[in-house]
Amino acid sequence: MGNMSNKQVANGNTLHINMKQSQALKENPNVHRKSDEFGGKSPCQVAQLALAAPEEDTFDLIIRFVRVSTADEISRVCDVSGLPVQAKNEAILEFHNGNLDRCASILTEAAKQKQRESTRELSGDAGGKRMIKSDHGTYLRAYDGEWKVDLMRGNPDAWEHWYVEDWGCKVVFKAIHSPGRFLRALSCGNVDLVPTHPNGCPELLWKPFKNPDGTWSFLSTYGTWLSGHENGSVCCQWECKSWEKFNLPWW
Repeated sequence: MGNMSNKQVANGNTLHINMKQSQALKENPNVHRKSDEFGGKSPCQVAQLALAAPEEDTFDLIIRFVRVSTADEISRVCDVSGLPVQAKNEAILEFHNGNLDRCASILTEAAKQKQRESTRELSGDAGGKRMIKSDHGTYLRAYDGEWKVDLMRGNPDAWEHWYVEDWGCKVVFKAIHSPGRFLRALSCGNVDLVPTHPNGCPELLWKPFKNPDGTWSFLSTYGTWLSGHENGSVCCQWECKSWEKFNLPWW
C-alpha cells in the first residue's frame, strides 16, 4: 500500500482495526490473546480504538471486550483512551456487580460524549483558525498552485493557516486559499487537496481525537490516521503513534 508501510516512531498508544478484524471480534468474543486474526492486537487494543472513534457498532465491540476482560484491563483502557475518571469508576462498579451491559453502555456513552466535546473544542472559538503542527515541529502546508500538502519547517505563514470546521462530530480542514479547498484522505493512504464541497464526500471528513497528552489525532473515513513524516511528507497510517499526533496552535 505504498507509504502505508513506512516505519514510525512507536511511542503512541491508539491502534486501528479494520472491518475484518472488527467482525472477527464480534464473532469470537472469547479471543483473549494476541493472534494473527487481529493483526497481533489484543481485545484491549481493539476496545481502545473503538472508544477513540465511536461508531454505531462501538457498544457491540465494547460489550465483547468487557466479557473477556478484568477490571484492571478495563481501567487501563479507560485511562489510555482519556475517558473521565467518574465514567471509569461507574463502569468498573457495574462490572463488579455483574452488570456487563451497563458497564459497556457507560463506556460507550462516555466515549461519544468525549468525541462531541473534542469536536466543539476544536472547531468552536475563533472560527476554528488553527495551524497543524507535527511531532517534528513542522507545519502542515497547503500549496496554492498545486493540489498537494506537505510539512514545512521554520516560521509558519499564510500557507500554514487552516480553518477547522465542525461537520457533525467530525471536522474538515479548509485551506486558507480561495477558492476553497479541503484536505482529503485517499484509500491508498495518500493525502491531497480538492475543491469538492464536504457534502456527500466522506473522504474530506476526519474524526478528531484528543490524546491524554493534549495533542490531537485525526481518523479518516478509511480508518487510517493523518500522519506527518520526518521527511516532510503527509499520508495516512493504520496505527496512531507519535507521527500521528499534532498540536493545534491558533493563528
